[in-house]
Amino acid sequence: MYKIGLTGGIACGKSTVCSFLRQAGADIIDTDKIAHELSLPGQVLWQAYVEHFGRKILGADESLDRRMIGNIVFTDNSEKEWINNVSHPLILQRVQKRIEELANKKKKVVIIDVPLLFETGWDKYVDEKWVVFVDKKTQVKRLITRNRYSFAEAKRRIRAQMPLACKVKQADRVINTSYEIARNKRRVFRLWYSLLKRLEYKNE
Repeated sequence: MYKIGLTGGIACGKSTVCSFLRQAGADIIDTDKIAHELSLPGQVLWQAYVEHFGRKILGADESLDRRMIGNIVFTDNSEKEWINNVSHPLILQRVQKRIEELANKKKKVVIIDVPLLFETGWDKYVDEKWVVFVDKKTQVKRLITRNRYSFAEAKRRIRAQMPLACKVKQADRVINTSYEIARNKRRVFRLWYSLLKRLEYKNE
């Protein structure tokens, strides 16, 4: 099975790109969704987090307080490393299982949505890397509008991630979402159908 690793930076429009790809007929494995499933009350990541951080990270309904965990990750590198070391192998196992399920259904290509594709080294598991890109000004504007961050906080959140330019340098394809939504959709559809055509020629 041909595997595409899809990644980007905060507020770059990756979720919208995934939506377009689904509309075009792509099968997508969402690693954030898998992490969420593994973090539900009683699940393996939920248990690991509670054992490590204590019940202070739980809400009234016993679910994880994701905002609190996000702040921990953002401010404490050692805790961020602990979370990554615990969660990434479990998520990878689930991804590999879903790839097998798709292969059994005779699927030829899959998009794997991985926010930390390069940071985790998961780029070695895929055949192509697609990076969703947006110019810095638009990225900041989206964070202020969507997340209600101050200008300074938006800039700080961006700086906390791997520079987008570094991801772009390692990309096989770059999806620029700085344009209006209709144009972005057309570009994503063209990219997807171009991939299918390339794979068709490759397999002839």
